Amino acid sequence: MNTRSKPADCAQDASKAKRSHVGCLNDARSVIETLISHLMTKARERTIRRAVSGGRFCSVILDDGGVGLANLCPDVCGKPSRSVSDRLPRPATPAADALATLTPPVRSAIGLATANALANRFPRSGGLSDEASIRGDLLEVLELKPDDHVGMVGCFYPLVEAIRRRVRCLSIFERGQRLSPDLLPEGQAAELLPRCSVALITATTLINGTIELLAAAANCREVVLLGPSTPLVPEVFAKSPRRVTLLAGVVVANTEELLRTVARDGGTRDFKTSVVKVNVRVRVNAVAEDPSSA
Repeated sequence: MNTRSKPADCAQDASKAKRSHVGCLNDARSVIETLISHLMTKARERTIRRAVSGGRFCSVILDDGGVGLANLCPDVCGKPSRSVSDRLPRPATPAADALATLTPPVRSAIGLATANALANRFPRSGGLSDEASIRGDLLEVLELKPDDHVGMVGCFYPLVEAIRRRVRCLSIFERGQRLSPDLLPEGQAAELLPRCSVALITATTLINGTIELLAAAANCREVVLLGPSTPLVPEVFAKSPRRVTLLAGVVVANTEELLRTVARDGGTRDFKTSVVKVNVRVRVNAVAEDPSSA
């Protein structure tokens, strides 16, 4: 089994890539509207108890104790620790109002954090069932094969070396002006993902304007939406078959510790003791219903 990606293999895949995903862009963008619709009835019953932001993440706490996280995308928002703090929802703000800010073109991190506060829960709090979720690291759940070409949108450093040891090629796409030699510009992801067999896509694509990359990965065997910003709502993603096969996010286990970490500009690695990693399979034959129509 190879310990490093083979540059020649990656380059060959890149040269063969096609932009056949263009017709699916509207379908991919609809994920956001479907997520909002799916959670809106529950949101109308809740209010914001508290909201906190740091330099990297924001967090929303609801009146019933639900807690959600979202990445602030600092390379997109500029100086999020100031700009987001200025527009944090006040206590008693309707959760529905905060959730609605996830709608394009705003794509608010507060909106995504609110969605996660509503959805990312364990059974005793009205959330995921034990049968539907698997606790633990993503690589304990995700099957990788020696001949796989993995495309990673957003660099998840703790996973990189473990993945490289198990697959033929790993292509990592990241934003930024000065990228290390191991990273490719995010702009190349739409071209290369159609040739990958597995796609790992950061959930911040939901708010940074690149959600259409889900469509580029439509032919992948596995499409994983991952990171602390991931809404664990498989019914929503099941409406776009093969777009997403696995959701890898978190459920907050220690609220006060998490808030302190967020406020001091902590990131994903700093959340270890305050969250539980949760993986949820997306069943392509499931259907997301708008609870308000019931």
